[in-house]
Amino acid sequence: MLQKESALRVGFTFAGCYLGAGYVSGQELWQFFGCFGRRGIGGLVLAVSLSFFFGVLLLRLVQRTGLHQTDTLVVRRPIPLLRGAVGVLQFVILFGLFVIMAAGVGALLRQLFGLSSAMGSALFCVAVTLLSFCGTSGMVRVFSAVVPMLVICTVMVSILTLRRADWHFYIAAAPPDGAFAGNWAAAACIFVSYNLFSSIGILAPVGAGLRSRRSVWAGVLCGCVMLFSIALGIFLALQALPAAVTAPLPMLYAAGELGPVWYGAYALLLFGAMWGTALSCCVAILHFCSARAPRTVRPGRFAAVFAPLSWLCSLFGFGRLIGTVYPVFGVLGALALLGLLHHRISLHSAG
Repeated sequence: MLQKESALRVGFTFAGCYLGAGYVSGQELWQFFGCFGRRGIGGLVLAVSLSFFFGVLLLRLVQRTGLHQTDTLVVRRPIPLLRGAVGVLQFVILFGLFVIMAAGVGALLRQLFGLSSAMGSALFCVAVTLLSFCGTSGMVRVFSAVVPMLVICTVMVSILTLRRADWHFYIAAAPPDGAFAGNWAAAACIFVSYNLFSSIGILAPVGAGLRSRRSVWAGVLCGCVMLFSIALGIFLALQALPAAVTAPLPMLYAAGELGPVWYGAYALLLFGAMWGTALSCCVAILHFCSARAPRTVRPGRFAAVFAPLSWLCSLFGFGRLIGTVYPVFGVLGALALLGLLHHRISLHSAG
């Protein structure tokens, strides 16, 4: 159980829920913010503000109600059909994010060491699945170790990239593609909705161990400051180094321009970010399954089914998965966040 003094670790965990392959590599941030130019900065501010609002709302809701299952938090009334739909959606999204991280690790290990993508993804799926049995304590330890280094390294790479460009950068807009082309506000909202919805099952068990309102506010604020620092640094660095935008992992490209040491360090931390996100998803899935079928879900059975299934799905490829899964999850996640808001308003109205 997390205690009152663990606000900083809550911040690391909150930030870690976002810091997956897409975020830290710069690809996700470019697609949702960078391509809009100056309007992208407004989108980034909007996204961080919404993340803070809904992050506090979620953890305070857990504190007040004692609930820590996504379906009961999103759907206040005991409506089996709606709660069942939310539960299935949560499972699918968490599984999808885990698969994307596995595919990303396979691609990264292939780029770094020439290891087969399939082999790299397989080893990753087995290792993360086994570590998930440590529960939320193991997950928080991973985030507490990785996230601070990620913040420092990303900001340093961004600063050095800007310095290498003599601090000259032009915030230009690129023609955005996809369902939200031209609408920076919609892109920011979708970005927040799929990230936060996928984090409910991860953050709720953590929130259940917090004892004070101050821990919630301080923890979420700390996490949002870290996320904004990383995102702004990546945003400016990619504007100063336009060639990086066309690379599969833009910030890894930028780190490579600074030399092999920075390239290796950033690759290692990128791996850590993927590991942390995948672990958080796996812990939430295990928590979800155990709550619904405690007698049938055993570590051995879970690992024997989950690891091979996620590995097979990861073979579809990192780029193809991230390009199709995130937009769909964003729309569905927005509905879930509205459910959280309705639950909170209902509690307030009831006194």
